[in-house]
Amino acid sequence: MMSKPRILHCITVYNGRAFVPAAIKSALRFDQADADVDVLVLDDASPEPGWSEELSAFCHRHDVLYYRTPRNLGIPRNVSLGMLTALKRGYDYVVISNSDVLYPRTLMSSMLSVACQKGVGSVTAWSNNVSIYSLPNQDPNKHLKDQAVVDWLHTTLNGHFGDAAMDIPAGISFCIMIPMDVVKDVGIMDPCFGRGYCEETDWSLRSLAAGYRICLAPGSFVFHHGRGSNLDAGLVSAGATTVPANEAIIDLRYPQFRQQVEAFIYSGILTRAHEDALSRIVLGAAQQFGYSLEVGWVAKEDGSENDVRVCLSPDGFSSSAQVSFRGFRLDIPFDPADAGGSVRAYFDRDPTTINVFDRGARSQQIDEAFPGKANWSRRNYPSLI
Repeated sequence: MMSKPRILHCITVYNGRAFVPAAIKSALRFDQADADVDVLVLDDASPEPGWSEELSAFCHRHDVLYYRTPRNLGIPRNVSLGMLTALKRGYDYVVISNSDVLYPRTLMSSMLSVACQKGVGSVTAWSNNVSIYSLPNQDPNKHLKDQAVVDWLHTTLNGHFGDAAMDIPAGISFCIMIPMDVVKDVGIMDPCFGRGYCEETDWSLRSLAAGYRICLAPGSFVFHHGRGSNLDAGLVSAGATTVPANEAIIDLRYPQFRQQVEAFIYSGILTRAHEDALSRIVLGAAQQFGYSLEVGWVAKEDGSENDVRVCLSPDGFSSSAQVSFRGFRLDIPFDPADAGGSVRAYFDRDPTTINVFDRGARSQQIDEAFPGKANWSRRNYPSLI
């Protein structure tokens, strides 16, 4: 019987008392059916008084590996420390992860199913906040920052995409899995990127030059608050997303990289994947929780987080409807002459509730498509003066 692969999951930390414990607890839930996973917390000399001692004790209580650097190394060196530790201790894969995240329980299995494919040099998970590989959400901290929600989203996307591997221009080390054979060949992060940003871009491009594939796993989803540690460290300002000096290094070393990214975006591959993912999410939610059909210029704001809402304009001319679920938005096409039938066909079921807030051709059409089911509430005008 073949032994399971060994994975070292490295969480890089700088301060972060408000979110690091949640990330560690989330990692401790990993299903180890397909791999033996150890969790290593790499504390980059966090300066917050008492935090490193508190974190060390927390890791000890939860049987998590912990190391604090004697001085601040910066992100690239701290990441390289994780890669070299995995190499020294004989792991088969290393995962580099930020500390402002929540993981689904079966993440390791889904990422491993992509990472073990021929020629794959790294696998990045999908998220709500991971550069161009994000699934757009109106307010992820409000709608998605919940372990059960993260598990549900991951399961839904994995059920559709499975072990699909999308070739991308560069990986993102907010949560990236790398086979150790690739680390042996390509090396570690370049320390010239100082305190951080763009080091994984450089590493990805070196990997591509060595003949490896850089992949996104659309069947894997990790919640990412975004820039938590980097804001604490003062590496980026509240309104910034990168470090210009490090981008200049990438431009100098890889002058065609920006054009390659643009070509990837304009190819439509990513857009289609986004639309497919959002469609899977709203369809899965509608099947589980039902959906409401709302006719009015603006959908109501009250209701449960799990409500799937389909908002139709009352004018009878628009050829699309907006579906919303937990901050995700998706426009679905339908036949203006048969709005009710089109929506029914898309979801393969009738709406759970129908709310009509406006007069108009669409309101009458929906009432005829679903006789006696519409709740009429004409709130076009104020009732008080």
